[in-house]
Amino acid sequence: MCYDRLMSGTLARAAARGAAWNFFAVLAERGFGFLVLGVLLRHVPVAAVGVVAIGSAISDLVRMLAAGGAGEQVQAAPDDRQVAAGAFWSQMVMSLGFVLVLLAVAPEVARVYAAPVLAPVLQILALNIFLAAFAVVPACRLAAQFRFRALGLMALGSTVAGGLVALPLAAAGHGVAALLGQRVAGVVFYSAAACVVARWTPPGLPSRAVLRESFRFSWPLMQAAVVDYISLTGYVMVVGLRMSAAEVGLFRIAQRLVEVLQEVAYAPARKILLPVFVAVRGEPERRFAAVAGLLDALSVLICFASAVCGAAARPIVLLMFGPHWAAAAPVFQVLTITAPVAAMYGVINPLLTAAGRTRMVSVFALGNVVTILAAAWFAAPFGLKALAWALAARGALTMALFVPAMRMGLGRQVRPLLHLLVLPAAAMVLARLAAGWALDCLPGLSLGAQFLVAVASAAGVFIAVLIVFAPARMSAMAGRLRLVLASDIPEERRFI
Repeated sequence: MCYDRLMSGTLARAAARGAAWNFFAVLAERGFGFLVLGVLLRHVPVAAVGVVAIGSAISDLVRMLAAGGAGEQVQAAPDDRQVAAGAFWSQMVMSLGFVLVLLAVAPEVARVYAAPVLAPVLQILALNIFLAAFAVVPACRLAAQFRFRALGLMALGSTVAGGLVALPLAAAGHGVAALLGQRVAGVVFYSAAACVVARWTPPGLPSRAVLRESFRFSWPLMQAAVVDYISLTGYVMVVGLRMSAAEVGLFRIAQRLVEVLQEVAYAPARKILLPVFVAVRGEPERRFAAVAGLLDALSVLICFASAVCGAAARPIVLLMFGPHWAAAAPVFQVLTITAPVAAMYGVINPLLTAAGRTRMVSVFALGNVVTILAAAWFAAPFGLKALAWALAARGALTMALFVPAMRMGLGRQVRPLLHLLVLPAAAMVLARLAAGWALDCLPGLSLGAQFLVAVASAAGVFIAVLIVFAPARMSAMAGRLRLVLASDIPEERRFI
């Protein structure tokens, strides 16, 4: 099948331009964010990081439940003001209700975790749930218009604002306050910027019928958003019940590094998938071509990032955060193995949403999260490394869930798409083995030299494997990129 022909034109160029802006914006945002984090973690105790990590996981889970589905409604019908009003007010009602509940139960949650400081942490973070409700609709309107440059600059500004608040507090010895101030300041900036850039103000309260329809649309996506969050980050709540706060802090830093790895590698497609799939949902051949082209690029990029970061895990952690975080390095190294799973799962959710199979989004997401929670619950008491390996093994097993999900979204066999994952995954394994061998052959290197050797070895082997075993595939991928970036995009709304 000629993916180039099916995906050429204005839609492909708009998608590629959006992907490029996403990629560079995330690089800038995460780069600055990790500079801030590196400074913070040299001043903040490990146990404090663990407590704030648990509080953040709980508050973010509530926020995801309140906002789930609102963004998808806006992107699926970007010009319908009634839909936007229903999306905003439905999530606002949910947000206010959950904020009140969280404020009330915070002391009891702190008792369960045997961490008294967790109560005020949860009460402060509850503010973010309310503030974030003002960002979802305007940000998703910008995404539906492919205004990813604005979204990227907003995210970068949010990170800078959080850093400017956190760093002075950390330097003064207020570790927990620094971590909390960083999160609140970032949300305030992003919500305000989204409203200003999109020229959006909260709409009036819509009719009951509009609200009912909004809740009906959102309910399965709310469930999916919650379980997706638990599968990515939120399961640290379960880990916190089975480990000490210090161990949770170490695990959370390794987990955070994996999240950023996936965000950077997945950034080119993260915000364009749903608009692209919505644009081609009435054309089965173009839809299949879009999924194939995106999964092809994603699998290569994510596996490359995993190969490099996994190979250089120890120098990355020690250079960024200092020697007292060394125990997080092997956990980070193991968790990066789940990269191919991230490539698959990143495509499935927007594919099913664009196809109108929102209920199945929640079903498959629930299956994914149940296995993660089971692995975390049973493996955590055996230590950080056991937990990391259990989560990695679980990721490989749940690939079986993704095949029927993708088949439902496309309405056809997906074996050709699965074949796209094989070579990048094999190249990832070989690259990591080669980097480990190179480091073993060069003992006594400084941390900086270890980093350079690991990155160069892993990157070189990964690229060599792809060029040797799939030269036509690599050439076609490069050709598609040149094609879609070659011409200017017409008016922003003419991508369909």
